[in-house]
Amino acid sequence: STNDVQPTLNLRRQKYAKYRLNLGIQAVIVGRNEDYITHYVVINEVYFEVETPLKAIDIAFKSMYVLDSKYPVECAREWHFLQEGIYGISNDKNISNLAVLALTEDYLEFKSNH
Repeated sequence: STNDVQPTLNLRRQKYAKYRLNLGIQAVIVGRNEDYITHYVVINEVYFEVETPLKAIDIAFKSMYVLDSKYPVECAREWHFLQEGIYGISNDKNISNLAVLALTEDYLEFKSNH
């Protein structure tokens, strides 16, 4: 439930606040085991329950992109990979590093061969 997630997100908000950063939009997957998993997208402390983990990631990504929100610091590379490799969105605001570019190229090559 959201009660299980709130303490962790509150700690992350405090951590981000020290550096004057906003926690931003989060895809959250929580559960005791594989049979009991709940998926959320959290925007401005509002929890939206969604059907699957992939849907949570998809909605979180699209929300960040549409709202021009920064990707979370800890996983910005992964979000940039999703943006470029999976969604095929490249723009002048991208701050890609070599690891993201290489992974994206490898993924696109794999995808074109299968």
